Amino acid sequence: MFGLTFGVRQGSVLSPYLFAIYLDDLYKSYKGNRGLYVFLYADDILCISPSICALENLLRACEWELIWLSINVKKS
Repeated sequence: MFGLTFGVRQGSVLSPYLFAIYLDDLYKSYKGNRGLYVFLYADDILCISPSICALENLLRACEWELIWLSINVKKS
């Protein structure tokens, strides 16, 4: 599995841009798809779903993307 070996400083002006770039494919894959929405702002993710089951699936997809970025999902 490919992982990042370095990052940017916390509070860096690059952080929101890099976050959006890395999670862009997640955003595009759920953009208006069956009532599922993913909104990205700075370093926040807002997931909206019409049902709990669909929301759980959406959260698993978000978790997979964050694990790929070497982000601790349990703390997030």
